[in-house]
Amino acid sequence: MSERLGRHALVFRDEPDKENPSLNGMTLCEQMVFLHRLDFRGVGLPQKRYLEAIRNCLEEDEIFTDRVIMAALDYMSGAFLAGEDGLPLAYMRTIILTCSKHESLHSWICHVLLPRLIEGKIYTDRRQWEGWMRCAKMLENTGAAGVSSIKE
Repeated sequence: MSERLGRHALVFRDEPDKENPSLNGMTLCEQMVFLHRLDFRGVGLPQKRYLEAIRNCLEEDEIFTDRVIMAALDYMSGAFLAGEDGLPLAYMRTIILTCSKHESLHSWICHVLLPRLIEGKIYTDRRQWEGWMRCAKMLENTGAAGVSSIKE
């Protein structure tokens, strides 16, 4: 049972009928995506507190494991690549924090996530591009091959 619950934490579920919501509760992946998509200015939350909330989640690595973080980042990057959503403000910051906390994700970030963001033309958004470059520089120093070939 705990293995099934563990797998469920990685799922992002789309509401089948937005008019009549039927999904109850949120998976951990959904919580992370929700935090990233939150209109913090719209609810009167200072940006610093918004970013701090995401950082606090990332620090709880027994709850928000590397697999949960990977699933959330993967979902958001997939939506970006499909043109459904732009990247949230804290997206690249989350990847950078993930690089420093979850070494097991370095290869995935380097070989899957960063190239996907290039394919989605992340370089058109100056702030996100600066974060991408910072992340690539971090990974370049960890020996995760692939970043240098992307930047060329």
